[in-house]
Amino acid sequence: MHFGSNIPNRTFEKLNIDGDFTRLAISPGIINKHYTAAQFQKIAEVVGDSGAIKYSASYSMLLSIPTQTVQHVVAELQEAGLYIAQPGSIVAMKACDFCDGDKMEAADITEQIYNELQGQTVPSRLRLNINGCASACYNAVYDDIGLVYQRDSFDVYLGAVSMGAQAKAGTLFAKRVSVHKIEGFLQHIITLYQKHARPNEPFYKFYRRTKSADYWQSINGIL
Repeated sequence: MHFGSNIPNRTFEKLNIDGDFTRLAISPGIINKHYTAAQFQKIAEVVGDSGAIKYSASYSMLLSIPTQTVQHVVAELQEAGLYIAQPGSIVAMKACDFCDGDKMEAADITEQIYNELQGQTVPSRLRLNINGCASACYNAVYDDIGLVYQRDSFDVYLGAVSMGAQAKAGTLFAKRVSVHKIEGFLQHIITLYQKHARPNEPFYKFYRRTKSADYWQSINGIL
């Protein structure tokens, strides 16, 4: 393959030069990573010749859709069983595939956490990644808040830098947080971020700047 001739001519940026396009991040679900043939057909149908499709590093496909058609397209994709990620400065949750559904011990608490925390407004988009066993093969420790499940509890990692020259895994913040306490534990972290972060401050910068502050000690009362 000649890389120089393998450059896409229909990207989100190029399409917006001559039109108004919106980008949608879609997936089969939070833990489901398998698309059906019918879903691929629907994706191809709604994108058509006018848009573009790209895969990302965050378990999703990115669709470039004419903005005037977005509302209709979203409805069609959801009817096909596809999940549309919310944009903006929110708590955005993702998870592993729980070994394609063979290791579902942490599925119920993951769903509970999703229902309670997903979509909360925060100073800058906060990525919460839950992995259902100690293998952590979906790289939970490389997101803002990473949870690794271990026998009715989670190890919690904070402050990863996911890209760039200073990229590094998060540090272990709390070990073996009970499944019965993890939701409140996470909510407390999110509340600290909402209350004390600077405008538009990424979570890793906030944590690095404030981790010695006294208010982080208040979280110990939850454990």
